[in-house]
Amino acid sequence: MLKYFRFGILISIALTCTGISAQQVESTDEPVKYYDVELIVFKNINVPKGQEFKLPTPSASRSENTLDLAEPKSLQQAKDSGFTPLSITELKLQDSVDRIVKSSRYQLLTHTGWRQPGLNEENSIPVWIKGGKVFDSRYSSIDQAFASETGDGKKNVANQQLQTAFKGLYELEGLVTITLSRYLHTKAELVLRKPADSASVLQEVEEFADSKQQDILDLDGQLLLNYGMNEQRRMRSRKLHYLDHPEFGMLVLITPYEPPAPESTPSVETLDTGTVTVANPDN
Repeated sequence: MLKYFRFGILISIALTCTGISAQQVESTDEPVKYYDVELIVFKNINVPKGQEFKLPTPSASRSENTLDLAEPKSLQQAKDSGFTPLSITELKLQDSVDRIVKSSRYQLLTHTGWRQPGLNEENSIPVWIKGGKVFDSRYSSIDQAFASETGDGKKNVANQQLQTAFKGLYELEGLVTITLSRYLHTKAELVLRKPADSASVLQEVEEFADSKQQDILDLDGQLLLNYGMNEQRRMRSRKLHYLDHPEFGMLVLITPYEPPAPESTPSVETLDTGTVTVANPDN
């Protein structure tokens, strides 16, 4: 009993001398987990569709911490946050992409992926997704009709691309956020834009007709409707998940990232003379 008591004293003295508390020794931080996230988004072409269309469906808004891994100016911000785009060779769902491309029922909108740390909801960072065709300045988004007005009477359009319409609007656009708490979660805030005429839109927005009818009629060019996917799903790693919508769908694969083992160092041999030599790899 005395032996264990003395051992405890010695440990306490050692911790005191090094300036480390016993609590710090016991509560070591777990290393940050990284995950490879891979997405395929496709449009339904010759597929029976239900009705899941409700106006107004606004486009997602980009915040200051939103990462666009397709934009060079955003890559440094992504790197600082631990996010890196995956190369083509690192993507695992190419066979699924090939089947979608060959099918007459679907049309590929985007196939992308990135590596990121497992962040909780409070610290999560959304990734901006875009794909499909680009609609030029001959088209207008329904977002412009339903945008709120600022104090000076000007439209406050949240979507940054609407502020620079000359760049055009992507057919698919929005946010995907991956979070890690007890489980992995994927949150999708995406819109698929499709051309429509103002008359058909007004029929869909009867409850807004009095206040928004003129705004819709005043839009220049052909109108683009938003078909929104707003889902949050708990996911298991290494399992392919499907998020469904009558107009489009998304496949999600999240795989824990395991860094490659460090390269082995050259072998060291001790000679009888006591000198140390490094083995020549050419021998």
